[in-house]
Amino acid sequence: MKLDPRRARVFGSLAADYQRWRPGYPDAAVDWLVPPGARRIADVAAGTGKLTAALLDRRVQVVALEPDPAMLTELCLTCPGAQPVLATAEALPLPDASVDAALVAQAWHWFDHDTVLAELRRVVRTGGWLGLVWNSPDPQAQWERDLDMLDPDVTADRFAGGIPGMEGLTLEEATFSWQEPMTPEAMRGQLSTHSALILMAPAERMAALATAAEIVAAEMARTGAPAALVSRATYCVRVRL
Repeated sequence: MKLDPRRARVFGSLAADYQRWRPGYPDAAVDWLVPPGARRIADVAAGTGKLTAALLDRRVQVVALEPDPAMLTELCLTCPGAQPVLATAEALPLPDASVDAALVAQAWHWFDHDTVLAELRRVVRTGGWLGLVWNSPDPQAQWERDLDMLDPDVTADRFAGGIPGMEGLTLEEATFSWQEPMTPEAMRGQLSTHSALILMAPAERMAALATAAEIVAAEMARTGAPAALVSRATYCVRVRL
């Protein structure tokens, strides 16, 4: 799936909302991504620090590299223990062999993959790896499928034919299932930070957000619960460099 390059640049305009509404990653997924004995990790395209925070909890030094100043400002507020660096993945201002791993959360699909892989091979120590992670829908019920149909990225298979830039490489893969409690407000907020929705025509975007809130509200009414449990899957990849 070829992505509109404008979408990679829209997140800074909603940095605070991104930090508030986007989920983090399951502990089991983060543990799988962190090499045993790692001391220093590069979080590439770190955004507002959703993965950075989990890495800091594991007592490792984190260099958080992010090209958008607004996103990096949010990261500094939420992850004061990280080393923030304004930088793109294609030009990492890191010394050779200076990190035990480079991790990329929700961002690999935006990169110039050949250039980034060359940079990662330079900065990751021998024996280290590149780790990729995405949170994705994992619908188990019809209401979840109806919800997912509102996001164009769900209806188009982004990785049809494999992960871009990974051709010819040996991948280790793991998937971790979990559930995210969602209220109508949270569903609207989270969906509004998806780049495909951000670039929709305003009327179309507002209609999609309203429908998403209605679906979640209906599921809460059906169960009598204070939130609807939305099924998620966290897909992880390790590539030894």
